[in-house]
Amino acid sequence: MAQIRAEHIFNATEDTYWGKIFFAEEYNRRLHLEALRFLEWREVRVEDKGDYVERTVEVVPRVGELPGPIKKLIGDRIGYVERGIYDKRARRYRITVTPSRLADKLTITGELFTEPAPEGRCRRIYLGRVEARIFGVGGLLEKLIVSDLEKSLETSARFTNQYIKEKGL
Repeated sequence: MAQIRAEHIFNATEDTYWGKIFFAEEYNRRLHLEALRFLEWREVRVEDKGDYVERTVEVVPRVGELPGPIKKLIGDRIGYVERGIYDKRARRYRITVTPSRLADKLTITGELFTEPAPEGRCRRIYLGRVEARIFGVGGLLEKLIVSDLEKSLETSARFTNQYIKEKGL
């Protein structure tokens, strides 16, 4: 099992981040298709349940160079479904990822939350866990996924601050 923790400062308050950015369709479309350069991104469902919001997204990221054994397992294209539940009071978004391949052997979960930062900003914290139950290559696959997550979170942090500035949020 591999774990990840990433923190980024955004030039917006927590209220602005969760209320005007995180669930905004334009932000998500541009983040995934332009900044992250995913092949596909589609919001399947967003449902406000009062105290929490449920969201389901389908995506197909680009697959870069992979070691031979991993490429043999997943091929040239792999997508996933991300199911998230946002607790409005706690300001926590819990994520479960179901890949289009190896779903019975690969578990990816995460939690995204914010806390106040100085000067009207907020800190986004992501905690994730990746477990690949594949003899011989599970550890390698976990490391690759964590590395991709780290890169994506860095790219999303830069894009988010650009978006905040562009929109005057």
